[in-house]
Amino acid sequence: MASLFRGTAAISKPAKLLRGGTILVHDDQDRILPQKADILIEGDRISKIEASISAPDGCRIIDCSDKIVSPGFVDTHHHVWQSPLKGLFGDTALFPYLAIVHAAGLALTVDDMFWANLAGSLEAVDAGTTTTLDHAHMNWSKDHSGSAIAGTLSSGIRSIFGYTPVATLAAVEPKVKFSPEPLPDWVMQTFEQLATSHPLNDPGSRLKLGLGFDFYHLPKEVVLGVFEKAKSLGTKIITSHFIQNFVRGNDSLPVLLKSYGLLQKGMVLSHAGGANADDVKLMHDSNCFVSATPNTELAMAVGPPVCFRVDLPGIDAICSLGVDCHSATSSSMVNEMRVALQTARGIESETHIRNGQWPRDLSYKTADVFNMGTIQGARALCMEEEIGSIKVGKKADLVVFDTLSPAMSCVAQRDPVMAIVLHSNIRDVDTVLVDGDVRKQNGKLCPVKRFEWHRGKGFADTDHVIHWQEVADRIIAINKRLVSKMPESLLWKIEDHVREQFGHKPCSIKL
Repeated sequence: MASLFRGTAAISKPAKLLRGGTILVHDDQDRILPQKADILIEGDRISKIEASISAPDGCRIIDCSDKIVSPGFVDTHHHVWQSPLKGLFGDTALFPYLAIVHAAGLALTVDDMFWANLAGSLEAVDAGTTTTLDHAHMNWSKDHSGSAIAGTLSSGIRSIFGYTPVATLAAVEPKVKFSPEPLPDWVMQTFEQLATSHPLNDPGSRLKLGLGFDFYHLPKEVVLGVFEKAKSLGTKIITSHFIQNFVRGNDSLPVLLKSYGLLQKGMVLSHAGGANADDVKLMHDSNCFVSATPNTELAMAVGPPVCFRVDLPGIDAICSLGVDCHSATSSSMVNEMRVALQTARGIESETHIRNGQWPRDLSYKTADVFNMGTIQGARALCMEEEIGSIKVGKKADLVVFDTLSPAMSCVAQRDPVMAIVLHSNIRDVDTVLVDGDVRKQNGKLCPVKRFEWHRGKGFADTDHVIHWQEVADRIIAINKRLVSKMPESLLWKIEDHVREQFGHKPCSIKL
């Protein structure tokens, strides 16, 4: 039985008491001060943090002894829809990746998008991510995005859905062609319909509509019109890919955005490959954040990662982290922290070796990169008053780690932040809460209820309870169907056409 979604404020939640954990609390200077304490959650917020709290009547008690309680991780760049593409380009370079993404648009149905975003969101929750900025570049029809949002809603994750105009393939035979109209009228009409639908227009909703935008080749007045429309509908977060070494010869994106009057708080630029010190200064002065995704940046030549770069003064203050493509790497934000930190340490070590230096200490610390995945991610999304740290009054977005696992024991008792960043794995994520709701418990994802998108009516909840096994079965079936419709010869044709669109020569070598 379906009913129109009434919004999170209409749902009464029992109180929860997280008892006896080691709580990772940030001070006003972003220093992490672990402390033994209880956390009381009332509704969707933290109401008390004290050494010992008496449980209110009817309160659910969650035993956190021998556990670390961390802020939920904030992922500021993720293509959540890509679950059905897993296994297709873990060993693939950038242009073949782009070819696969475009080819997927020919085969993935509206219903596929529900399961794709549900799977991607649940995988993120499983790894301790409680908030994603979803750069949703799969807006191939009037209903693909609505269906994807329904999947995200069903998962229980907090998300900013970055609705993204995309180039669509109009033909592949006898020649590959993109649609001649990059921004048809229905694109922004659908954006408005989504923006004014429950729960997206509900102030208490954990899912908000953002804008993903990469069409800066369009005339200035068109770009400004899109931004103005989005902001008039309450959009606070706009995200774009910024890969200067990919679009050589053009003005850098920060320079262009500054000249258009669009470089400001709420802009999140992903990767920043090829950025220079002037770009970083522009972003820093405008309170605009970067989302670094070290795994894909290293693999697909859109880096090197900007985290901790000494040639980019001020980058650390505006750097957050994202997973990017969980189709090509893990959904674990801890994994991104680890790669970011160790890559920076490796680069610094090369300098030390060249100079014959053997320092006593390391310049880059686990706490620094932990903050990029928590409080700095929250700042990038203009949500630092709500998420990103554990504090009375903030949303109850929390991750509980088991400190007695083979990986965590000993280090967790000595340095809990180091234990998470350098030693933990997804198995160690015992419990995840989003908005005060338990979404993973005792190491297992909880079942979810399905939401549906009905164009013209909005979103509806249903009585359909979904367990992970059903999600896995659906995604595997979609993957098999997708692969059957993408022969290598077709992908090569699409890849060569995409290369030409970006001013690169077709690849003459087919491995």
